[in-house]
Order: sequence, then C-alpha cells, then structure tokens
Amino acid sequence: MSRNGDTAAAAFADAVRQALAPHAAAYEGPAGRALEWSGDHWQAVAGLGLPKLLVPEARGGAGASLAEAAAAIEALGALGDPSPAADTAVLAWLLSRQGATVPDEPLVLAEPGCRVAWPQNARAVDLAGEPAAAAADGGALLTGVPASAPLPGATDEIASYRQAMAAARAVQTAGAAAAALEMTIGYVRDRSQFGRPLARFQAVQQHIAVAAAEVAAAAQIARAAFAGLDRGLDRDDPFLAASAKIAAGRAGTIAAKAAHQFHGAMGFTAEYPLHRLTRAIWQWREDFGNEAWWSRRLGGQVCRDGADNLWPTLAGG
Repeated sequence: MSRNGDTAAAAFADAVRQALAPHAAAYEGPAGRALEWSGDHWQAVAGLGLPKLLVPEARGGAGASLAEAAAAIEALGALGDPSPAADTAVLAWLLSRQGATVPDEPLVLAEPGCRVAWPQNARAVDLAGEPAAAAADGGALLTGVPASAPLPGATDEIASYRQAMAAARAVQTAGAAAAALEMTIGYVRDRSQFGRPLARFQAVQQHIAVAAAEVAAAAQIARAAFAGLDRGLDRDDPFLAASAKIAAGRAGTIAAKAAHQFHGAMGFTAEYPLHRLTRAIWQWREDFGNEAWWSRRLGGQVCRDGADNLWPTLAGG
C-alpha cells in the first residue's frame, strides 16, 4: 500500500476509535449478561459510514479500499466491539459485488449448521448471498450477541461469503489480541512483585515477546488477506483467508492466555475491561471456521495443487 494509502487507513482507524470509544461502557458486564450496544452506538457506527464503507460511491457507499477497511475493522477488533459493524461492512460489499440491493439495516451471515449472531433488527444472508430465515431463541454467544437456533443443512464447503467473513474475523481477532497484549504490557509495568515490576522478570518478558511476535505476524497476514479479498474471490482461492484465520486464531489464543495469566484474578473481574477483548477473541476464532477447519482445507488445497506449486503460492499470495 502506498504512503497515501497508509495515511488513509490510519485515518479510518483513528475515526473508529474516537467515535466508538465513548460507547465502551456498553460492552461491559458479567459473562452471564448479554453485551448490548445502544441506538446511539449504532448511530455512531452509521455516522462513520461503516455499514457501507466498501460499497462504491455510485451505489451510495463510501468507496473505501479493502486496505482502508481492514484498518477500520482492526480498530473495531481492538475495541472488542460486539456490534455487527464489521459483518455489515463486508456483507454489504459482497452484495454490491453481485449487483444485489444493499439493505440499510445491520447484516449478519447465516451459515447452515451454525448458530448465527442475531442482533435485533438485523437481516441475515446465507452463504450464497440470499435472505436466510432463522428465529432468535434468546441464546447468547460468548460475545453476548443474541444468537439464532442452529440452522439446518450443515455445509463443509468453502463459499465466497465464508471466505470473506473469515478474513474479516482474522483482522478483528488480530486487533483484539494486540489490544489485550498492550493492556497486559501496561499492567506488568505497573504491577510489582517481590519488590520489582513484573515486567522485569525474565519469564514474563519471554511470554510477552512470544505473544507479541505471534500477534504482529497474524496482523500482517490478516491485513494482506483482507486487502487481497477481491483477487481471492475472483480466483476462487481461499489460501490467504485460510492462512489468516489460522494465524489469527493461534495468536489470539496465545495473547489471551498470557493476558489472563499475568493479570491474575484482576483479569476475570467484570469491572476490568480485559474480558471484553478475550471473550471476543474466543468467539471470533470459532466464527466462519476455526483453525482446525481451515487447516484441513488449506492442507487439502496444498496437496491438490502439488509440491511444485507450493512456493509460487506462498511467494505470490
């Protein structure tokens, strides 16, 4: 991405953080209570243009690039945002790509055989981009988002909508993992044990360094996968999306584990915001195929393509 592209992406991310940070209190609460976002929250999301961020200007959207949208979605992840803002942005883009009308309400993806994140007043679309019907049953996912009942007709195939949403979830997960790690670094610098800050202990430094390396690598892969979604979808090639979902799931798990290990009991309290990030990580790594699901598909693709094509695939993206 060019320097101008970098600047625009950073501006998108800053705008998301500034506009939605005041609503952070809406994300807080014990694990037994659903995390909810207010009407003001969604108005802030809509005011940023996030629902139609990727839709071309000629069709009423913001016309942002995929790289710019990745920065905004990563910022949503760093907030642990439980709203369907990222889902809506990606699904609106997919609908516009196939020439379909883009609804104004929040959008969520309904996967056969899966529980669907089902916020009030949201419209669901299926893996083929068609309207999907499912009745909310009052359940809640780990993020606290209301969920539908399990949908019939489990599918084990890679569809373009799943591929795109997996790349988006990878970006969100990387953002949440980076935020959790930043929170942990601040905590171990301030917290002392045996007369010195926790950050001075070599074992703590080692765990933080490993987590930081995993998160940084996952963030780069996730951004690249999302920025290259149009090419991947056009070529029916989920290689980057699969790699991103695997890397982000692994990095998120490592970051969440380190965060709770070093925060101790503090990290499990409802008043402390760490749970907002780690609950999001745990849910997002399962959405649209977890590491195991994508690893099997990625391995199968590599085997089908043959050994001679592995390096060109890795080098070419």
